[in-house]
Amino acid sequence: MSLEMKVPSVGESISEVTVSQWMKNDGDHVEMDEVICELESDKATFEVSAEIEGVLKLKVGAGDTVEIGGLLCVIEASIEIKEADNS
Repeated sequence: MSLEMKVPSVGESISEVTVSQWMKNDGDHVEMDEVICELESDKATFEVSAEIEGVLKLKVGAGDTVEIGGLLCVIEASIEIKEADNS
């Protein structure tokens, strides 16, 4: 399972934000609710937190401008499959 993380609505008059920095790198493991990036608008700075635990796949880079609702990254969910012990 994967989850697309999109730019949240941060105010009525804001139509785009800039990714000021990523706290994690592409391919890093992230925990649910861990801050993964900071977004800046002309009015404020906002943090974006991971909505699930998994592996981060970046879709935009630091310094990129992204519209509200635009794709920031995808998190590939961590699923551990335990095999039955057949010994």
